[in-house]
Amino acid sequence: MLPGCQDHIKNEISKASFVSVIADETTDVSSISQLVVVFRYVLSNGQPVEKFWEFTNPLGHDAKSILKCIQASLEKVLAKPEKLISQSCDGTNVMSGQHVGVQAFIRRAYKNE
Repeated sequence: MLPGCQDHIKNEISKASFVSVIADETTDVSSISQLVVVFRYVLSNGQPVEKFWEFTNPLGHDAKSILKCIQASLEKVLAKPEKLISQSCDGTNVMSGQHVGVQAFIRRAYKNE
């Protein structure tokens, strides 16, 4: 079911002018790290939507491991990296660190963000 939904989301994103990525990481009770990725974009009728993309399991709790998962998700949906104009995540240092957080890495990799 998820691949069918993802195909639909990819199609919608291909028609959207811009896209934003929302990501959050958590560790469950068994110490397994999970990252959720959600995309936000505007449909052709002007309606903004947020769509769940996937859960992934980063190999570590560091910014580079989380970034790798987010980039893998972005590569699946963005034919043009310049369409990414925004990102959001929680306020932890790993995610929002000014120089070595996930947000800093994405800003360097995706110039319109």
